[in-house]
Amino acid sequence: MMKGNIKKRTIIISGLLILVTFVLTVAVLFYGFGVRNAIISRTVNWLHFPVAIISGNVFVTAGELADNLSSVKKFYENQDFSDVGYRVDFTTADGQNRLKIKEKDLLNKLIENNIVEKLAISRNIIISKAMVSQNVSRKISQLSDNGEYVSKTMMNLYGWTLDDFEEKIVQPDMYREELEKNMRENDMDFIKAKNKITQAQSELKNGTDFVDVVKKYSEGDSSRNGGDLGWFTFDQMMPEIATTAFIVKKGERSDIVESSIGFHIVQVDDKKIEDGISKVRISQIIVRKKNFSDWLLEQEKNMRVIIPIKEYRWNKENATVDFVNTDMQDFEKNLYTNSAGDISIIF
Repeated sequence: MMKGNIKKRTIIISGLLILVTFVLTVAVLFYGFGVRNAIISRTVNWLHFPVAIISGNVFVTAGELADNLSSVKKFYENQDFSDVGYRVDFTTADGQNRLKIKEKDLLNKLIENNIVEKLAISRNIIISKAMVSQNVSRKISQLSDNGEYVSKTMMNLYGWTLDDFEEKIVQPDMYREELEKNMRENDMDFIKAKNKITQAQSELKNGTDFVDVVKKYSEGDSSRNGGDLGWFTFDQMMPEIATTAFIVKKGERSDIVESSIGFHIVQVDDKKIEDGISKVRISQIIVRKKNFSDWLLEQEKNMRVIIPIKEYRWNKENATVDFVNTDMQDFEKNLYTNSAGDISIIF
C-alpha cells in the first residue's frame, strides 16, 4: 500500500516537474527570444502570460492582445476595399509589418484603458457590467429596434458577441467619460481656469471695459491689442468659436465658451460679406485650461509600466509603446509619412 502511494506521489511530482519545466521553457522562448509559433502562442494565451504590467498589480495578458489583434485582422479581411484600389493582405512581409504596427497600437490602447480604469477606481468610480449593458441597450433602441441585427453585424465584422463589444469598447469608454468628469470637478488647474474666466465675465457684467478685462485676465497672444484677433471666415476658427461668433450680433459678446484649448468670451466687433463669403471680426478673452488628454498623459507618465516582451518597450517620456527594432521604427515612420489613402492605418 505504502509503495503504491509512493509511486503515485512520484508520478505526480514528476508530472509537476515536467509541467513547470515546460512552462519555464515557454516563458524563456516567449519573453527571451520572442518566439511566437502556434504552440507557444496557445500556451501563453491559455496561461495568461502578461505582455504589460502596470504599477505592479494590473496586467495586460497575451490572450487579450491576441484576441484584439484577431478582431482587427477579421475586420480588414472581411472588407472589400477594391473600390478605393486597395487590398489588405497580412500574409506578405509588408502585411506582417503592418499587422505588427496594429499589435503595438492595440497594446498601447490596452495599457491606456487599464490606466484609465485604475485611476477611476482610485477615485471611487465603478462601472458595473449592468451599467454597461443598460447603456448599450439604450443606444441600440435609439438607433435601431433590431438588436439581433446589431449582434450579427458585430460578429461579422469583428467576431464579437455583444458582451465582447461591451467589455472591449463600451466599458473603457464609460470609464474614460466618468474619469474626465471627475477631473473637471476636482483638478485644481482646471478649477482655477474656470474660476478665472468666470471672474472676467463678472467684471464685464459689472461694466468694466472689455479692453481692461482683456489686460487683466486674457492669456497668450489675445492679451495684446485689446484682444483683437482680426477677420475670420467660419472655417478659419475652431468650431465652438465659429458657431458662437456667427450667432452673436455685431457689438455684442458671448457667454463663456469652452473649446479644446480653454475658456473664451468672444466679442463680435464687426461683420461683413466679402466676395460672397461671410466674415466676422472678433476680439476675445481666453483662459487656457488643462484638457483631459494632457491630464491623462501626466498620469500615464507617473505610472510604472513594464513591457516584458522582446519586441516592444515603454517610452516613459511620451507614455507610449515603441518598437525596439530600428527597422520597424523606420517602417512605421515611413508608413505614416506616406499614408494618404492607405486603408490599413485609417482604422
